[in-house]
Amino acid sequence: MALTPVVFNDDDEPTRVTVPAPGGPVDAESYTVYRPDLGAPVDEPDSAAATVTWADVTSRTRRVPLVPGWVLSADTRRATIRALANDVGYYTAFHALRGPKYGLKLAFYAPRGAYRLVRRALRWASAEEGNWGLRQHAADHNDAYTWQSLNRTRAKESKPRWMLLGAAGTAACAAGTVLELSGAVPPIGWYAAAAAAVTVAAHAGKPADRPITDRVSNTPKFTKLTAEQVRAALVAVKLQGLNDPAQLEFPTPIHRDGPGWLARVNLPLGVEAVKAIEKRAALSSALRLPIDQVWPAPGPEHAGQLDLWVGYQPASKMAKPRWSLLADAAVTSVFREEEFGSDERQRPVKTSGFARSFLIGGQPGSGKSYAARALGQMFALDPTVEFKIAEFKGTGDFLDFEPLCSTYVVGVDDEALRQGAAILSWALAEAERRGKRILAAKQAGHAPEGKVTPELARKRGSGLHPIVIIIDEAHELFAAHKEAADDAERLIKRARALGIIVVLATQIPDKTSLPPNITRCVTNRWCLSVQGQVENDMILGTGMYKRGVTGTVYKPVVDAGWGVMTGGPAPVSVLSQYPTAEQAASIIARAITLRGGARPVGADLPEARDLLADLLSVSGDNGQHWAVAAPALTERWPAAYPAITAEALSDMARALGVPSQSVKISGVNLRGYRRDVVAKFAAERDAHQAPDNQ
Repeated sequence: MALTPVVFNDDDEPTRVTVPAPGGPVDAESYTVYRPDLGAPVDEPDSAAATVTWADVTSRTRRVPLVPGWVLSADTRRATIRALANDVGYYTAFHALRGPKYGLKLAFYAPRGAYRLVRRALRWASAEEGNWGLRQHAADHNDAYTWQSLNRTRAKESKPRWMLLGAAGTAACAAGTVLELSGAVPPIGWYAAAAAAVTVAAHAGKPADRPITDRVSNTPKFTKLTAEQVRAALVAVKLQGLNDPAQLEFPTPIHRDGPGWLARVNLPLGVEAVKAIEKRAALSSALRLPIDQVWPAPGPEHAGQLDLWVGYQPASKMAKPRWSLLADAAVTSVFREEEFGSDERQRPVKTSGFARSFLIGGQPGSGKSYAARALGQMFALDPTVEFKIAEFKGTGDFLDFEPLCSTYVVGVDDEALRQGAAILSWALAEAERRGKRILAAKQAGHAPEGKVTPELARKRGSGLHPIVIIIDEAHELFAAHKEAADDAERLIKRARALGIIVVLATQIPDKTSLPPNITRCVTNRWCLSVQGQVENDMILGTGMYKRGVTGTVYKPVVDAGWGVMTGGPAPVSVLSQYPTAEQAASIIARAITLRGGARPVGADLPEARDLLADLLSVSGDNGQHWAVAAPALTERWPAAYPAITAEALSDMARALGVPSQSVKISGVNLRGYRRDVVAKFAAERDAHQAPDNQ
């Protein structure tokens, strides 16, 4: 069947065009008229709404889990049970120690309370409440008629009350006598009843401002997060566009989430959650809670949704969850997800090492080195891992890792920087070698995906064991050696499938110290405390700040080790593990034992090369093109120039002052370098470096 809908031609005259009607008969009256000059229809036709099925409606429904999430997690279950047991034990010990004091208070207040209770009962039975004052007023004014009327009313009300009070007393005495004579109540029951009666009497006899039991805490205690608190706090921080508590919606009830409460809030239209996240300190003030007890984060559904998590107590007061790596038999693998930190709700945060690279950035005092150490300690318990570490702070933050390293560099002098650059140069050459080994393994059926497998990594002599390269204060290296930044970028791009894991830590995230291409290539980005949006997005990627993924909420030193990491299923706030010196020594000792006590011996780093001299050696009389010089250098010195590209070689040469210009060789005019220019630069450098007495 076909339908003839109405359309309009260029003259605005109706024209009928016959088109096939998909899916069978179509009602011509409900067919939407299309005007090319006005664009496609905006609103859905009413007939389309009628086709919505029950499955369409229920598929959009987010069902509440049958069991709360914290119950399903062994870590949160243990944390909750530990917290409850700690509270119960502390409260019991606190009040038991003050038991004699409480007994004296009960003995002092009970007689007074008994008198007050008896007086209150007799006054109620006599119906004197209110009536006595009115009768006295009538007596003062010699109004006998009113006095007698009020007295008759009092007598009428009091008679049934006296009868009820007498009956209750008689029944209580009779019941007590029967129970005593029958022996139905053991002596301990009478003691308990007497203790309860004394307690009730003491409560009635104590002053209103003098409790019988002492307070466990002298500070205001946070008990429960309520919608009123959340609304008042968000309005108080004065977000633009939010001025009425009624503008806030709660898509789910406020509920317990680990050791705290979670409030998921839909902000008003046009108000972004990142604006509230940036005002974490103001939220802390509005809730009257310490700042490390208040943790705002972006919600999962849209940019205007805020997840406000408030802990039972500040993070600084919470006992740190025990690191699973501290177990005596703990062994890790770079091919498995392992724990390296915890989030604000004390849940473990895990990551694998294989096919990943890491960038850790933050201002001084944010805890970068210890964040990198946490990753290093996690990898150290994989006995197949070889370390190459270069740290340019010069303080030996990774000195205890030295027995696990085939190369360990510390310092900020020229030689240390050269060795750091050589590590990256060697790793590029190693990646080239590993690529050939993986190709052979794939052809043999041992690497079907063209990647290093756990079996190949463990196989002795395969040359495919994991290598972890940690460069702390990487900005020092990249500023001194431009080629090192290029090598890092190329290595991160190639190393994922080859078992080479790169960890970079820097405190200066700008385009010079941290080239943007490195940020784009890194899989896991860990942003600790930074000052502003620019630094945040240099580490986490453009647009992360506007999506609420930001490290600007953390304070240096105060929040040292806290940061937000991307690269997993969702961005997550992470506190790096911070083991004590004894615990760290235990992990390293166990790592050495797992390796049989032998120091790893990797391939020697390439010797230092003189790029200007090497360019002269591969040039002709006039010079050489970059496209020819690059493969020539790789072929002659593969360790120093592993698979270098013409663009990378040009960048390295320009960093030494050699210009890139058009060079004509054998009738072909391409970009390259002139031999006489390179020779001039080499002579000037040698003359500058010559001793003064020559």
